Amino acid sequence: MNQKPVLKQAFVSSLPVLMGYTTMGFAAGVLLAAKSGIRLPAFWAFLTSATSISGALQFMLVDWIRQSQPMLDVALLTVCLNIRYSMYGLSLIERFRGIPLAKKLYLIWSLTDETYALEVENKVPSGGDSILYCLTLAALNHFYWIFGVTAGALAGAALPFPNKGIDFAMTALFLVILTDQCRERKNRVYAAVGLLASIACALIFGAGKMLIPSMVLMLSALIVFRKPLGKLESWKPGVQS
Repeated sequence: MNQKPVLKQAFVSSLPVLMGYTTMGFAAGVLLAAKSGIRLPAFWAFLTSATSISGALQFMLVDWIRQSQPMLDVALLTVCLNIRYSMYGLSLIERFRGIPLAKKLYLIWSLTDETYALEVENKVPSGGDSILYCLTLAALNHFYWIFGVTAGALAGAALPFPNKGIDFAMTALFLVILTDQCRERKNRVYAAVGLLASIACALIFGAGKMLIPSMVLMLSALIVFRKPLGKLESWKPGVQS
């Protein structure tokens, strides 16, 4: 079977991710080189981006290295930030059932927000191999991230340009995503839960130690109050349920 149309479509579908991952990865690489204080930043940029495709963690890695963050804190925060991927995976169980273990493990490990969205969209050509399409998407997006972070670290180590404000890039991205999501009324409920949890933990634990408690509180609140939140999400003025 001719797989070229599948590979071509996967590449075309990945182009928006190419723009985002290389740009965001470049910023993360510059920060790693400029502020972490480690030797051979390009090597570590390559190694960390090759073994972990997580934009938020890649940015946070700089402060973790600089502050010698305890491994338990790193592990807890990583779980809290990435637990959403387990929910993504549940919707793909049937689709990935029966494929070779090595392919399945790579598809699971390489699942990111963007990759998941493209795999669910599933623009594989008619009669094409869906698994090949997903594997190609995952590999391309993985490569884009590695390239962006490594190139940023090389540039940050070699070029004496100011890096002030680059560390705000990930925060700015999340703010843009949040703003876009809040245009839909149903998402505002969950945004409010996150805001209240963050404010409460900042007041109790302080700004420097609020992140892990706020993530735990948010997840706990969403799980415990999922039914009331679901009803509140679906409520409309003037409509009785």
